[in-house]
Amino acid sequence: MSDGQDMSNLYDWESSYRAGTDLPWDCGKPADELVEYFQGLGEAKPRSVLEIGCGTGTNAVWMAGQGCCVTATEIAPTALKMAAERAERAGVRVDLRQSYVGEALPVDAGSHDFAFDRGVYHVIPAAQRAFFVANLAAALETGAYWLSLAGCKDEHRDDPQVGPPQLSAVELLQHIEPLFEVIKLERSKFIIETGRTYLAWKALYRKR
Repeated sequence: MSDGQDMSNLYDWESSYRAGTDLPWDCGKPADELVEYFQGLGEAKPRSVLEIGCGTGTNAVWMAGQGCCVTATEIAPTALKMAAERAERAGVRVDLRQSYVGEALPVDAGSHDFAFDRGVYHVIPAAQRAFFVANLAAALETGAYWLSLAGCKDEHRDDPQVGPPQLSAVELLQHIEPLFEVIKLERSKFIIETGRTYLAWKALYRKR
C-alpha cells in the first residue's frame, strides 16, 4: 500500500502541461456526463464538490458557475496555475490544491457531498486503487455521490497504448464495495480534443 511518498508520475504530467502539446483529455468544455447529471438534479445541486484530477479546471470552473462550492485537486503545478487563471476569467472561486492520488486528500473528513473524476481512476495503479477509494470515501459525507468516468476495456484497439487506459467492469468495481453502493454503471464515450471518441464507463456511486 502506498504511504503517499511515491511521486514518480509528477514529472510526466507536469511535462505535458508545460509543453501544452500532448493533452488529448483537455477538450476545453465540461464533460457531457457531468452536465447531464447536474441537469437531472434540477435545483438540488451539490453543496460542496470535490474534483480529483481537475487538469486545467474546465469542469471545476463549470461546477463553480453552477453555484457549487468547489475544491479541486491536481498533481501538476502548471495545470493548477492554468485552472486558477480559468477561474479568474470566469469570475468564480475554486479552491485549488496540489495532491497526488497516492496521498490522503487535502480536505476535511466528511466535508463534501459530491465527487467527480474524469479519467483519473483508470490511471491509478491497481495496487493503489483500494487506498484511493477508501481515501475518497473518507472525504465524503454519508450519502454523497461520486461520478466517475473511466476507459472501458470492452472496446478493441489495435494498439492498446493509444487512447485512455482501459478497465474491465471487474477492475472498475472490485474496490468500490463495501464503502460505496453502485447506483448506475453504463457505457459512455470519451471525446478528446481532436474530436475522436473512445468507449468509456460512466459510473455513479453513493457512499454508504
